[in-house]
Amino acid sequence: MERWAAALCCALLYATFPGRKDVAFIKAKHGKGAAQNSRHTHSGGAQRATPLWKQVLLTLLVLVALLALLGGALWQNICYNRTHYTAEFYQIHSRKLTQSCRVVFLTDLHLREYGADNCELVQDVRSLAPDLILLGGDFVTYGEGTDYDNMLSLFRQLSEIAPVCGVLGNHEDELYFLDNDRELVEKFTAAGVTVLRNQEARYTVHDNVISILGVEGSPADFSNYGASTFMDSVEPQTDYDLRICLAHVPTYFPEHLENYSFELGLAGHTHGGIVRLPKIGPPDS
Repeated sequence: MERWAAALCCALLYATFPGRKDVAFIKAKHGKGAAQNSRHTHSGGAQRATPLWKQVLLTLLVLVALLALLGGALWQNICYNRTHYTAEFYQIHSRKLTQSCRVVFLTDLHLREYGADNCELVQDVRSLAPDLILLGGDFVTYGEGTDYDNMLSLFRQLSEIAPVCGVLGNHEDELYFLDNDRELVEKFTAAGVTVLRNQEARYTVHDNVISILGVEGSPADFSNYGASTFMDSVEPQTDYDLRICLAHVPTYFPEHLENYSFELGLAGHTHGGIVRLPKIGPPDS
């Protein structure tokens, strides 16, 4: 790939400076010697100029080739990330905790499977031996029907490893409210997930009380559907050792939640980043 890039850069340089054999030498050296070499090069007579249309055409071809290479590499990366995942590890510290607590956070699977019945993902989670499994929403995909049995199967397998709780994403909300799938929350619950809809769940892990807050909806709805009232109601509490706040949309935190008390905030929604390519999605998902 580096050799191809070097060759394309040389071609672009030639297209920009046609007929200039002295360019590379002048760029490499400075001072009197360079000037003398330049005069010596031109003393042999004027070289035949390349027509302007050829210069423009060659430049365009080089640019198209570069864009094609970059586009191919980007597309390959997108395809790879749609069938692979990476486990990332973060550490936070709290003086209240008497022992360490390991939490696995999963979000935005959008019906994807890693191995038959998500066996690879489940095995990786199991190998981490988590104390809690938290979900950030968007395990279903709005517009692809109401068949999400593979996600329910995943939840059942995860609940055999550790307690599972989480929030709904915008895709679950759209299925629930727009497609009138009123059984969605009941199905998630039956599969072992404690769904937090402006609610709190508490777990005792190694004698430590872990408080999990789940904020529902989008930041624009913070004051409309109970999220603001819920956060205000739990703010005075201090009878816990660690508090984690879940929200599907990450901008919830700087816009509305930054002044509330919790040690860790987790969100999903943006997949690989804020930038999304038309018809393709985020470059890294």
